[in-house]
Amino acid sequence: MSQLDKILAAYRSATQYPALISARILDCSKASVNVHSVWVQRVLERQAKTRFRQTVFSDYKTYTLTSPPTDITNELISAYSKSTKYFCVVREIESEKEIKQYLEVWADCSLVKNYDLSALDVHGKIYADAEFGTLEWSPDETKIVYIAEKKVPKSEPFYKQKPKASADKDDLDNSDTVPGKEYVWSQDWGEQLVGKITPVLVVCDIKTDTIDVLSNIPNDVNPAAATWTPDGKGVVAIGYTITPRKLGLIYCTNRPSHVFSLSLSGQYNVLSSNSEQLSVKTPRFNLNGTKLVWLERLVGGPHHSCFKLMSCNWSTKEITTVVDFDNKILQVNHEQLPFYGLYNQGIPSRSWLNDDKTIVLSTPQGGSIHTFAIDTESKEIHYLPITKPFHECVSVLDVCNDVMVCYKSSLNKPGQLFAIKILSTFEAYDFSNISINEISPSYSLPNSENFVVEHGYTLYNKPTTIFYGPKNSNCPLIIWPHGGPHVSSLDSFIADAAFFVQIGFALLFVNYRGSTGLGKDYVESLLGNIGDADVKDVYYAVQSNPMWSNRKLVLYGGSHGGFLVTHLSGQYPSDFKAVCALNPVTDLITMFGTTDIPEWDITEGGYNYSEVDSLANSKDVLIKLADCSPCKNVHKVQAPTLLLLGEKDLRVPPSQGLSYYHLLKKHGVTARVLMYNDCHSLSTVAADMDSSINTALWFKKYTSNDSE
Repeated sequence: MSQLDKILAAYRSATQYPALISARILDCSKASVNVHSVWVQRVLERQAKTRFRQTVFSDYKTYTLTSPPTDITNELISAYSKSTKYFCVVREIESEKEIKQYLEVWADCSLVKNYDLSALDVHGKIYADAEFGTLEWSPDETKIVYIAEKKVPKSEPFYKQKPKASADKDDLDNSDTVPGKEYVWSQDWGEQLVGKITPVLVVCDIKTDTIDVLSNIPNDVNPAAATWTPDGKGVVAIGYTITPRKLGLIYCTNRPSHVFSLSLSGQYNVLSSNSEQLSVKTPRFNLNGTKLVWLERLVGGPHHSCFKLMSCNWSTKEITTVVDFDNKILQVNHEQLPFYGLYNQGIPSRSWLNDDKTIVLSTPQGGSIHTFAIDTESKEIHYLPITKPFHECVSVLDVCNDVMVCYKSSLNKPGQLFAIKILSTFEAYDFSNISINEISPSYSLPNSENFVVEHGYTLYNKPTTIFYGPKNSNCPLIIWPHGGPHVSSLDSFIADAAFFVQIGFALLFVNYRGSTGLGKDYVESLLGNIGDADVKDVYYAVQSNPMWSNRKLVLYGGSHGGFLVTHLSGQYPSDFKAVCALNPVTDLITMFGTTDIPEWDITEGGYNYSEVDSLANSKDVLIKLADCSPCKNVHKVQAPTLLLLGEKDLRVPPSQGLSYYHLLKKHGVTARVLMYNDCHSLSTVAADMDSSINTALWFKKYTSNDSE
C-alpha cells in the first residue's frame, strides 16, 4: 500500500464517526428513559454531510434503538411541545427555481398542519443558526414562536417595459413593488450569517392558522434566542443593539445586547440592567416560571471572556448575581478543584433539577469541559463527577425529572451519549453519587490503546497544554495553537486530530495567554500583547519539555492560530520543518478594512475601538498593528508553508493569505496556496478532506529523512 493509500484509509477511519447536534429526553422515570437525538455524519462518497434522528430506550442498564435512524438532512430546525403531543419542523425543499421553506406540525403519527411559508409571504427565510435560531411551543401548545428575516418589498428597475394592455393591471398587482431599489446594500451579521439582516419574531397560531410578526421592537434592536413567558402571553429574548454598525456575531460573545420581554399585544420591556454596557446569552426560565436566568458579561474587550450567571425574580424583576467572575476552589471527594468561571457554552433549554433552584450547565475549564450543578439560591457550585477532572469533555444537553443527557468525548475517543441520574437523600442531592449509563454506541479509534492524552501544567501553573500521540515514540510533533485567540483547546474528539495521530504524528495543543477557561484575568492579559506574549507562550511550552522540543516540529493553525504559526516560523525560523496555516491573519493593517470584525484588530492591539475612526488618523495604532503582524518577519521564514484559504471567508479574507504567499515567494520560501469554495471554517466535506490530506502530505514530505 502506498503512502497516499495509507493516508486516505486513515482519513476515512477518523472521519467515519457521527457527531451529536442535539438530544432531548422524551420521557423518563425512575425505571427508564427515552431519548431522541440528532446527529451529523460525513458521507465522503457524496462529499456531503447527512443528518439523522434516532430514538433510544434505556432501563439504565442497557439500551435499545427503538427504530432505525431516519435521515433528516432537509430539516432546518425542530421542536417538541411540552407534553410531546406535538412536533414541529421547519423543512427546506430545493427545486430548480427556488428554495422553499415549510412549517410542519405533526401529531398522532401524522402531519396535521403544513404551512408553505414562501407562498404565505409573511416574512423571509427562517433562521436556524446557533446565534438567532428559535423554534419553541407555547405552554398551552397552540402557538409556535420562531425568528425569520423581515419581509423586504420587491423591487424592479426604474424603467421596465410592459405590455400596454396589462399596464393598468400590473400597477394593481405590483402595488408592493418599489422601483430602483434592487441594488440597495444592507449590512448582514457577517461570517456564516450572510443574508441575515433584519430578524423578526414570528408567532404561528395553529388553531387559527395565522402567522404574525410581533411588533414594537425598536428599530435598532435585532431579536435572538426567544423563549415563551410562563403564562404564554409573550416572549423573552435577547436583543442585539446596532450601534453604529453590525460587527460579525459568530464566535463573538461581546456584542451589546440585553434581555427583553415582549407581550403578544406589543408591550416591550428591557429586563437586564445597563444594557449598553452588557452582553447577554441564553435566557432560561425555571420549571415553575418563578426565575429567569441568563449569562452576562461586559461588552467589548475580547471576543470571549468570563460570564456571570444572573437570576431574575420573575414577579418582582429583582436581579441577583449567582456566579461572579471570581475564581473559586471546589471540594471534590476530599480534593480541591479550581473553578475558573463560566465561558462560552450556552445554557440548555431545559436545565433545571426538580428542586427548581438548581441549574445544571457545562463550561470549559482548562483543557476540558466540566459540568456543574449550581444552586441559584445558596450560590453553591458542585462539580458533577461524570469523569475525572481534566480527563474528558462532558457537556449536558437536556435535563428532565432529575435525569440528564450528556455527551462525553476525548481526543482519543469519539463522542457518546450518557443518561445521568442525580440521586438524592433526605430531600438533598448527593452530587458525589450519580448514576452514569451509556445510551449510544461506544466507538474506539484503531489502536487507541497505543495513544496517550496528557494534560500538563506547563504555563503559569495552570492546565495549559494537551499532548496527544503515540506512547514511547519520538515521532514528529504538530504544534497546533487554537484560533480566537479567546477560545481554548479542549480534550474533545476532533476527527482531524485523530487522523494526524493515526498516520504517525503527535499533537501539542497550548492554551496560551488569552485562552478561555482559565480565569477572566488570563483572557484579558493578552490584549495589547498579541504577536508577542501568545507566540512566546506557545514556543516556551514546547521548549519546556525535551520530549517535545527534541522532535521534528511542524506548525498547524487556523485564523489566530494561523497568525501564531506564521509568527512562530518568522520569529524562530530554524526550529520548524514545515507550516500549514488555515485562513491566517497575516497583516492587521489590511485586515482592519476588510474583515467583518474590524474592532478585533484594535482591541487586540490594546486600544479602544470606539476611539479609532480610521487608521489614517491613528498613527500610533497603525505602527502597533504593523509591529504585531506576522508579515513583519516574513523575510526570516525558512519553513515550507502551505496556505489553506476560503474564498468566501468574511472573517479573515483570503487576501490575507494571498499577500503573505506573495511575500514568501519574494523571499524564496517554498509556498503553496489551496483555495476552497468555503467560508472561514473550511468545514465542508470537500474542503476538509482535501485540506487535511494535503496537510498530511506536506508534513510527511518535510519531516521525512529525504527532506533533510
